[in-house]
Amino acid sequence: MALSRKKATTIALDHEADQLLTRAARERGVSRSEFIRQQLRLVLEQYRRHPKPRSAGIVRSLSERGDERELLVGRR
Repeated sequence: MALSRKKATTIALDHEADQLLTRAARERGVSRSEFIRQQLRLVLEQYRRHPKPRSAGIVRSLSERGDERELLVGRR
């Protein structure tokens, strides 16, 4: 990914978080910056707006629904 397509953000880490970040990134085989981007993507995914399935509105739009008891007739 080219830096020109990214926005730079500065964060301040305490000593322990800085050490853990270095260790985690090294274990994953990526840079500290890439590790932060990967983990941030995972966390931010829960805030992404996901479109509702198209079928969600079909059931609501049905004017008449059958009686489920009809399905069980003759099955006793």
